[in-house]
Amino acid sequence: MEDLDLSDYKVTSEVHVFSEGESVDDDEHIVISTFKFSLPKNHSLSLHQNVNEEVAADGDGDLIVQRKNYTPDYSLSIKHHVNTSLDLVGLQVWRGAFLLADFLLHHATKEDTDFKICKDDIVVELGAGTGLTSIVAGMVAGHVVSTDISKGNILSLIDTNIKQNSKWITGQVEAMELDFCNSNYSEKLVGLLQNSKLLLAADVVYHDDLTDAFLSTLKKLMGMGRPKTALIALEKRFVFTLSDLDVVAPCYNYFHENLLQEFNSYDIVQLDTSQITQYFCYERVKELVLFKIQEKGPSP
Repeated sequence: MEDLDLSDYKVTSEVHVFSEGESVDDDEHIVISTFKFSLPKNHSLSLHQNVNEEVAADGDGDLIVQRKNYTPDYSLSIKHHVNTSLDLVGLQVWRGAFLLADFLLHHATKEDTDFKICKDDIVVELGAGTGLTSIVAGMVAGHVVSTDISKGNILSLIDTNIKQNSKWITGQVEAMELDFCNSNYSEKLVGLLQNSKLLLAADVVYHDDLTDAFLSTLKKLMGMGRPKTALIALEKRFVFTLSDLDVVAPCYNYFHENLLQEFNSYDIVQLDTSQITQYFCYERVKELVLFKIQEKGPSP
């Protein structure tokens, strides 16, 4: 494959088109956005902020109609960039992070689910970017490790967002370096990986070389220590290609083909996202998909 300089390509997440961000650091490209979410009234999560059940109104006294008919009671404050080069897309917020966050909240607030995270569980997010999903994981798990490359101040950005949203976090969330192209992990990270129960990844597939490195890393981590479940959220991104003379999703197709090949000894399930309650305010498009990967159980 011909090498591609990812720093030459500028992209903007669809999430930022509809979010209102306040510029910080005298840089119009870095903002703090408020992302609202709601929970069932009888949820079992011990969140620190009181729910405001008053009906919101604007300055003229008109009722503010919430999208998708829900009343967001809470919000996360996330510092992020509004556009970046392709190699630094982790500095932005992407829809896959919301889908994973919805999944975690869905199973934490429902009694009749087959997937539970306990307060003594260790959760590791790979390619965490702004740390949004890691923060939500910190609402339901005892220890969350939010990992990414040490590039473009991504790790310090995660630290900032953890501190800005500490009121929601009931466990421990910390940022640590993990590079898909470098398996020289710190001793502390190795210990946490060995004892982790759940691996998360959202929107880390946007170039085939990176997909190869991610799947290789994921396979290695799945074999470390205790049995694990991996959840991978991503959005199919369609483009017209001359080779196909059609609109296709080449990055997704490459990922899916190699996922099935590399993890042929695992159970791979594409989850029905329509069955996952939506707690965050975002456009859950049909192109958003979620995979669950686990070791195969014994044959009946």
